[in-house]
Amino acid sequence: MNFSENLRLAWSCVRANKLRSVLTMLGIIIGISSVITISTIGSSLRETIQKTFSDLTGTNQLAVYWFNPEYGIDYDAVFTFEDVDNYKKAFEGMVSTAFYMDVNLGSTTSYEENGRKANIDIVGSIESYALKNNLDIIMGRDITYQDNVENRKVCVVSDHFVKYGLGNMKNPIGKKLEISTTNGNVITVYIIGVYKQKQTQLVSMGQASTKEEDSVTNLVIPIKYVWDTLNISEDEQGAPILYFMNEPGTDLEMLKENTKSYFKRTMGKNVDSKSQIRIESLEEQLKMINTVLNVITVAISVIAAISLIVGGIGVMNIMLVSVVERTKEIGIRKALGAKNKVIEMQFLVEAVLICAIGGIIGIIIGLLNGGLISFIVKQIVQSKEALSMLTVSVSPPIGAIIVSFLFSSLVGVVFGLYPARRAARLSPIDALRDE
Repeated sequence: MNFSENLRLAWSCVRANKLRSVLTMLGIIIGISSVITISTIGSSLRETIQKTFSDLTGTNQLAVYWFNPEYGIDYDAVFTFEDVDNYKKAFEGMVSTAFYMDVNLGSTTSYEENGRKANIDIVGSIESYALKNNLDIIMGRDITYQDNVENRKVCVVSDHFVKYGLGNMKNPIGKKLEISTTNGNVITVYIIGVYKQKQTQLVSMGQASTKEEDSVTNLVIPIKYVWDTLNISEDEQGAPILYFMNEPGTDLEMLKENTKSYFKRTMGKNVDSKSQIRIESLEEQLKMINTVLNVITVAISVIAAISLIVGGIGVMNIMLVSVVERTKEIGIRKALGAKNKVIEMQFLVEAVLICAIGGIIGIIIGLLNGGLISFIVKQIVQSKEALSMLTVSVSPPIGAIIVSFLFSSLVGVVFGLYPARRAARLSPIDALRDE
């Protein structure tokens, strides 16, 4: 008897005992669906974190700072404006841009003109505001280091600002803006560029329920202009953390080591001897988060998979019952010349078929559960202001699906082998005598 005949016979036995077959599959279905549900949630969470960071800032940013084991970041070890320029020149071709964290000039304010209004945060940037925030310049250019050096009174605005503050002006480049800040200062700047604001960033923290025209976007000016407006002396200008982005194709590990050596050489004499230079990348932090999520997902999946053992025991029990019920059939087949291997394969195929069907049903239910839970989470995130910047995505784990199906089939082999061998070893005389 070939495999196809065994499969057909096994299917007929499953159909003949529908209720018993379904109850036998139940443990397999519960185990597989639990594993797939948990894996889908874990995979979706990883994808959500990755996509959110990519949408907001990109993932190839690195931060360098001096760290003191006694109190953490050494805020006295400041990277000056000149340090930024010298570092970029020293690593030309390896580093695309270097910058501080954006500095706010006061709180949220408004620009009003001819009855139109746009809410803005005025922020200072050294250079490459669009690049570091993963945005596109759609008109003009970005803030540059030279704008800071020459104290140019320029700014880069969002397309949202142009739409609501300037009435969708076709070419706002060169437009003069006079803006009153919340600090009581009035700044005068000229637009040199327009960036396209992403929707995920437009609906930012605390703005999920805000009308589009009332949303706040950044108006970017040279960071030197912010410092001068706030009357910050040159001795205090700088930051304890310097961010930089590597050029595509650069050996990241070599760049990090060379960067450490460079700042140890150029700044080491003026820094506390206990402080050490450190470099962290957003990509590495994401990898750490993903590793933790993977461990948690696997651990919970293993616990959920314990029900597969229970399901396997159920399969073994039912197959033993099936052997007893079909003892006379086995005796007749043996009397007609069927070999032990044929009988063994018949019952083994039936056990594997039951587990495989249970596995397929479990996978479908697991995917539906994972998709439903992820959809509910997405709706909750979109309705909560504090979570509105998350980019939720559903990511079914293909690897987990394949492994789950193979594992359910393996359960059929393991727990169906003993009943199959018991059936094969029955004496034909004893089997035929059975009533």
